[in-house]
Amino acid sequence: MKRINAILGSGAESNPEMGPIDDYWAQVIESYPELAVDHQMRSIGIDEETTGLIIDFIKEGEKVGTFSLPWLMESENIPNSHAGQPIILLSYDGKPEIVVKITKIEETTFGEIDYEVTKIDGPPVRDPEVWIPLHREYWNNILEPYGRACTDDMPVIVEHFKMVYSQ
Repeated sequence: MKRINAILGSGAESNPEMGPIDDYWAQVIESYPELAVDHQMRSIGIDEETTGLIIDFIKEGEKVGTFSLPWLMESENIPNSHAGQPIILLSYDGKPEIVVKITKIEETTFGEIDYEVTKIDGPPVRDPEVWIPLHREYWNNILEPYGRACTDDMPVIVEHFKMVYSQ
């Protein structure tokens, strides 16, 4: 079993303490041994409140997918995600909250994002008129240190998931 550290964003804790995360993962594996495969960790949300809402939407089954950028994965030398891969989602302060499992991967570009893509996201951002500018700004902030910017031809990985563990 290998942890693949993913982009942890610009949250309050972009370098979380690994001990509690490893303990959490051990509890997950004890309950669901079939998840003992390569997994990722990710932070979500732009602030503490938003992160909490996103986690609630996932728990309620309202948010059933997320997105990753091959440009970031490549820059950080992280393999792209794949169907069957579990992801530990962290709170804004870097604590493990839930585990989702990727069920399906789709590839697109930022310019091709429409409601068929955004409908997997949380209710407040499903409308592409909201989703596109929000993610353009968010991803531009993350991409800036790498000398990149969000463009219409930027590749985007759409990751459908289901929640598999919550404590």
